[in-house]
Amino acid sequence: MASHSKSRWADDEEDAALEAQRKREKELKRKVKAEKQRKLEEQESLWRQKSVDATEDATHDHEAINGAAERPFKRRKLSPEPDTPLKELPPAKLLRFPAPEWGPCRHVDNFEKLNHIEEGSYGWVSRAKETATGEIVALKKLKMDNSNDGFPVTGLREIQTLMASRHTNIVALREVVMGDKLDE
Repeated sequence: MASHSKSRWADDEEDAALEAQRKREKELKRKVKAEKQRKLEEQESLWRQKSVDATEDATHDHEAINGAAERPFKRRKLSPEPDTPLKELPPAKLLRFPAPEWGPCRHVDNFEKLNHIEEGSYGWVSRAKETATGEIVALKKLKMDNSNDGFPVTGLREIQTLMASRHTNIVALREVVMGDKLDE
């Protein structure tokens, strides 16, 4: 009754073939990596040699000009020393970039509501005309279900998404306007 069967975890010829294939692949990768490293070192040594040759040429030219062997040219240091007093530093210039001016939001009364378009999950969309320019715009009034909690996070997310969106089928957000109360 004690039949001696081979364990299913014992290595067989297939496992040995797979192991040999893995070893060959690993050895090939190691050789490719070593060849790549050798080429990098070769390029680096060529670069160093060119750098040394250029320095020797500069030293030779400098010796020819001054008639004596002196130290090679140094690069001019652009950053100040840490212990340099601020009085000796040149004045810093501020860079100015064109940016929209900050100010309070315009009032919703600057727009004349023409007609209601649609109601969405987060608010109502209406067509309106700007009274100053006569331009037709879309106004969205956000739903303020829990106005006791302050400005809704969903509204902030929608404003941020519209500001970042740039597509022909998405209306661009020009500005945020407010009414007299938080729910306007």
